Amino acid sequence: MRSSVSLTDLIVNPTPLVLAEEVSRSVGCEVWVKRDDQTHPRYGGNKVRKLAPLLADARGRGVTHVLTLGAAGSHHVLATAVHARAMGLTVEAALAPQPSSAHVEEMLRASAEQASVLHPCGSVPSAMLALGLRSLALRAKGARPMIIPVGGSNALGSSGYLDAQFELAAQLASMGVPSPDVQVCALGSGGTLAGLLAGRALAGALGDVWGVRVTPPIAVPSWRIASLARAILRRRRSTVALPPVRVFEGALGRGYGCPTDDARRATELFARDGLVLDDTYTAKAAAGLIALARRTPRRYLFWQTLSSAPAGALLGSADAPLPPRLRSLLR
Repeated sequence: MRSSVSLTDLIVNPTPLVLAEEVSRSVGCEVWVKRDDQTHPRYGGNKVRKLAPLLADARGRGVTHVLTLGAAGSHHVLATAVHARAMGLTVEAALAPQPSSAHVEEMLRASAEQASVLHPCGSVPSAMLALGLRSLALRAKGARPMIIPVGGSNALGSSGYLDAQFELAAQLASMGVPSPDVQVCALGSGGTLAGLLAGRALAGALGDVWGVRVTPPIAVPSWRIASLARAILRRRRSTVALPPVRVFEGALGRGYGCPTDDARRATELFARDGLVLDDTYTAKAAAGLIALARRTPRRYLFWQTLSSAPAGALLGSADAPLPPRLRSLLR
């Protein structure tokens, strides 16, 4: 049964803005944190801001099935499964392999519990092909499927982070806090960074926006981020000039999902301010911020995009073994 409550109705707005005192003391300048880990009480993080307009569009179009893709421990896949399912939609996801960790396995288990069907694939390209074929098969049966791209990172979904910049500007004004000189977020599929850049272009003086790369440059090059940001602005009928795409390239390490020593140290430091990071995205983004801040002390703002909602309620039996076809995705 379809729910009459939209995801937008349930988003926490605004998410908290706090000073990370221990991080600030360590790097020698102010570091503020936008707590987008708290966007939703059931499952939050940056994916929720992108899913809100996407799922509203799905409802308006009479979609029956939401199809998406990601890595084995994808936060986007889990967020889509949780929130699209709550709206009464059937959720299917194609998954690609990812380096194994306790957090990745937990996300995979939760996705297996929340999604209707998971399709293990050998790579992202094969996952994209699988979704296209599945969409055709569903349409042949009279269903109305909708494909949501990796990370929800198209112009519609990423517009959620354009709106987040206006939320931030209003929040800073109401708190009497000066605007940041630099904003920092993880650069994975590129939607969060593109939305923040588009929002920065419209909202005004909110500092430079940096993405810290956590995926290989060939996957999401800077020109693609700029193109997506311009597409977001076109949706708002704006021709304002786009700020430069600034990318910190020194945090990726051996590759996507592979831990680094700098990320581990960042995790330990941010934990002193009560902030939990993950190896794949936020720990590397935090490591990039630390490097930038120690190189050029200014006022920084970190977008904390990993959901802090307890995962236990999303899991089935923790003792049940993962099916071999899903276990094979953990490398």
